[in-house]
Amino acid sequence: MTAVRGLALLVPALILIAGCGGSLATSPGSSRPAATSEAAAQAVSPFCEAVEASRNAAQPVSGIGIGGRLDDVNQVAAEVRRANQQVTNLAPQEIRADFERANQLVERQLELLESNGGDTLAVARDPEIGQARSDPDYQAASQRINDYVRSNCA
Repeated sequence: MTAVRGLALLVPALILIAGCGGSLATSPGSSRPAATSEAAAQAVSPFCEAVEASRNAAQPVSGIGIGGRLDDVNQVAAEVRRANQQVTNLAPQEIRADFERANQLVERQLELLESNGGDTLAVARDPEIGQARSDPDYQAASQRINDYVRSNCA
């Protein structure tokens, strides 16, 4: 299991955008085609900038394997929360509820990291997180986020 899959901290997909050094815009498995050059030209929208900031905020978590420890967990958690809230605030109405749903799971993971001194194993072992990630409604929300970001942010 990779650190990103085990921690799933980034939205959606969150979740947001932190897949193995890439972003949702480059994630495989999307049901939509790659962004067109017209959509790429719009990639500097405030929403797309917020998506990138969210990915960057989650970067410290991306490289940690299961059982590793996240240094400065409180600072990283605060940055992820702030960045994810900005994405949610700027998200188009059609996907805002999906981001809110994803943020609930991210928040649970951040709380576990904080209460366990940054120990990623606490997140990996939590059955509620595994259940939430497997929920078809959560997976559909993640896919909609992935599709939207892929289509609108280069």
